[in-house]
Amino acid sequence: MKQTRTPGALARFSAGIPLFVVALLLATGGPVHGSHPPPAVDGCAGIEVPDGYTCEPAPKQCFTTPCPQYALVPQSFSQ
Repeated sequence: MKQTRTPGALARFSAGIPLFVVALLLATGGPVHGSHPPPAVDGCAGIEVPDGYTCEPAPKQCFTTPCPQYALVPQSFSQ
């Protein structure tokens, strides 16, 4: 025979849900809306640029590595 939950058991269960949610929120480290964004990282920092080229940041999303976040662009020489 299948047992059904009594209204009292359902009330105790539903009363415990907010406590579980509060515990999860505290475990995540607090609100994100008040935190500062991480400082921007220059995509060309530490890149060796050959003569005649300049490094320009070129952010992109990649599925494989390596995934350079810069582009080496030839310099234009006007005479």
